[in-house]
Amino acid sequence: MPLADPDFLAGLRPIPAGSSDTPAPWSAADVVGVSPSGDSIEIRIGGGAGQLLLAFLNTDCDGCEEFWHGFRDPDALGLPSGVSSIVITKGPGSLSSDEVALSANGIERVPVVMSDQAWIDYRVLGYPFFVLVDVALNQVVGETVGLGWDDVIAMTGTAR
Repeated sequence: MPLADPDFLAGLRPIPAGSSDTPAPWSAADVVGVSPSGDSIEIRIGGGAGQLLLAFLNTDCDGCEEFWHGFRDPDALGLPSGVSSIVITKGPGSLSSDEVALSANGIERVPVVMSDQAWIDYRVLGYPFFVLVDVALNQVVGETVGLGWDDVIAMTGTAR
């Protein structure tokens, strides 16, 4: 069950560049944390090409289960070409590393990072929550609460 309140959910949408009625894209932050096994991970944002989909998931969320399963075969998801993904959970002080490892079992090509700081940096108040970053511009260009893969794919297709 998502933790966000309805006012938060109502304002989520792709952030079109140059639109005067929506907030301007904001700078993306590097993702720093640990893997479920405790290895340090730092994912630098910026200086590359394409887009990066940050998936903020939890281990005890019924709505997150679909996304955990989907990341086992990212090619089958239907994300636009040039979109890579990262799964981000709360850090090991907030969430069991063993539970994250169990949820992430079978995910081989999508990094799983445990980081409380990333949730703060990306203003995440609930889950499942997705943020789309334009890597070359180092900017957040879209966000959505994941009510299913169709919502996430639609956001990645319309964000600029």
